[in-house]
Amino acid sequence: MKITELLKTSVKESEVQSTVEGYVERFKNNDTDGVNGRLKNASTLTHEYYSLVTDFYLNAWGRMFHFGVRKKGEGFEDSLLEHELFLADKLDLKEGEKCLDIGCGVGGPMINIAKYSGCLIVGINNSSYQIEKGKQFIKKERLGRKCSFVECDWMNMPLESESFDKAYAIEATPHAADRRKELFREIYRLLKPGSLFAGYDWTLTEKFEPDNPRHQEIKHGIEIGNALSNLNYPADVTNALEQAGFEVLECRDMAEECDPETPWYLPLKGESSSIQLIRMSPIGRMFMRNLLHVLETVRILPKGTLNVSKLLNIAGEALVQAGEEKIFTPMLFFLVRKDGNIKS
Repeated sequence: MKITELLKTSVKESEVQSTVEGYVERFKNNDTDGVNGRLKNASTLTHEYYSLVTDFYLNAWGRMFHFGVRKKGEGFEDSLLEHELFLADKLDLKEGEKCLDIGCGVGGPMINIAKYSGCLIVGINNSSYQIEKGKQFIKKERLGRKCSFVECDWMNMPLESESFDKAYAIEATPHAADRRKELFREIYRLLKPGSLFAGYDWTLTEKFEPDNPRHQEIKHGIEIGNALSNLNYPADVTNALEQAGFEVLECRDMAEECDPETPWYLPLKGESSSIQLIRMSPIGRMFMRNLLHVLETVRILPKGTLNVSKLLNIAGEALVQAGEEKIFTPMLFFLVRKDGNIKS
């Protein structure tokens, strides 16, 4: 496959540069007004980001856009698969049950969980580009009867109330940030009484120091590099779940369960056991940055493509720093049940 096909975006070639510039502009002001502006436009922010980076992710990360608990001696891809199947087991997914995948990306986890459990999965996504990619993967896996997509705003999903048996979200809900309660209420509406909902969220940890300039810089790097309006804390997640009406059964930071030799951020820090991991490493990112500079200079790739790569480099470096200082986790695990009354 040509490099131009591996590193394209869903944005028109003439609009890549302006789209990147507009995206970055949203993060220049990091005071209260700036954060509130990003929160107000969170859906647009997320859509812009994934329109730019999806093919970069597929090239370097594969079709599973998330991290995973990794044991010593375990391969990176195996750890991602185990991370997904852990949710399926916690939800006790069964053959024929109907399940929601909130923020499904290109459908990588959906495919693995459907194969494993036999359940029927509906993926929610506001990106037509990612959905088209996902449909290709599902067709290749011959899972058209078990996996499907709905393109919509997840704050207002055009689906019947109490029509799903289970739901999960893998590192998608932090895009809702301070609007998690609204999102969780919508998920609550769609689930049958007594149903389970599980997921992984991105949050700061108790080691994060709000008055520490370095910590604030790292936090902002994660946000701008991953289209997040405002990272917050585990308590914000559990409070939003409870306010939506869910009973919290479990909530813990699973990053602590990684082997010390294979922390969740290791692929971004650098390891060389596969071509995929080399691509994700600092060396791989530097090679890609230089390659894109050349290809953009000779106009093989549109202007702005290099800046997309720079955004992902910011994300990678900030995530490694946050992981090393243990001020952030990408895997706050929660398991909740639809039970109780919605609180005001």
